[in-house]
Amino acid sequence: MKLVKVDEIKVNQIVELWNQCLGNTFPMTEELWIQNTLHDLNLQSTGSVAVLEEEKLVGFVVAKQFIEKTPTSMSQEIGWIQCLLVKPESRGKGIGKMLLQHAESSFQDVKEIRLGRDPWHYFPGVPLEQTDTIKWFERKGYVKESIEIDLVKKVVDEEPFTLSNSNNHFRVLKKEDMPQLLNFLKDVFPGRWHYEAYRYAQLNSTGREFMGFFIDGKLKGFCRMNDSQSPVIAQNVYWSHLFSSPLGGIGPLGIDRTIRGKHFGLDLVKAAVNELMKRGMHFIVIDWTQLETFYGKLGFTKWKEYQTMSKGVKS
Repeated sequence: MKLVKVDEIKVNQIVELWNQCLGNTFPMTEELWIQNTLHDLNLQSTGSVAVLEEEKLVGFVVAKQFIEKTPTSMSQEIGWIQCLLVKPESRGKGIGKMLLQHAESSFQDVKEIRLGRDPWHYFPGVPLEQTDTIKWFERKGYVKESIEIDLVKKVVDEEPFTLSNSNNHFRVLKKEDMPQLLNFLKDVFPGRWHYEAYRYAQLNSTGREFMGFFIDGKLKGFCRMNDSQSPVIAQNVYWSHLFSSPLGGIGPLGIDRTIRGKHFGLDLVKAAVNELMKRGMHFIVIDWTQLETFYGKLGFTKWKEYQTMSKGVKS
């Protein structure tokens, strides 16, 4: 048995093992693996390793810790296990335990280790149907927290939503709107949402991935929209290969906290759905949320569930 760094393993071998384990529910592609793992500047290279038996890949773990220099408020005191997979026929030999311990020991000055929820994540937690995996992590000291869900809606041949408020409050952002969006997120939603938009803006992108909510010409809310033309593979379209027709994604969504209770939030989602329908989407996914009732008002239903888990680290 031999340990090597994950980034030394051929991508097609990683994808093959992943899909052997999870391909029916979370089909991996080479493009997604390169984007979310190999190209993430926060990849903890020391802790992200693979196990080879007779030169064949049998398992791997990916660890991350935020080290990027950005104007965003991302914590450097959290370690993330992006994923940990062991080939089914190689389980029960202590390989998973060894990989986890190796990843955990690589973190520097962290106060908490989370399963998923990393920058450029695959999962917000352990897929809920993987009960044995959840129990396994509990035995390793991880504690169950919230349940997060993904939602889906078939929108092909649907009529556009009618908004409660004037359509004039909502429009797709343009490139020149991006500084205003980044300032809004920095002030109102600092952290992950600001970071994701900051990285998006660095790609020389056009703004078409955001529906903006304006009052008197000032941006007061946003809703992310993703499709196959987006400059990155975004989280709500990761698993598009499970769909035989065009998939769009919605979220995150946020409105200035001083403006609540006037149906602007629901209208913002409606405007985003209408835009994605106009772009020819047949299905729309909303990822990583607890707002099943809110989105259910628009016909979205639960699709996937995740158990968030974390472990405190003693200093």
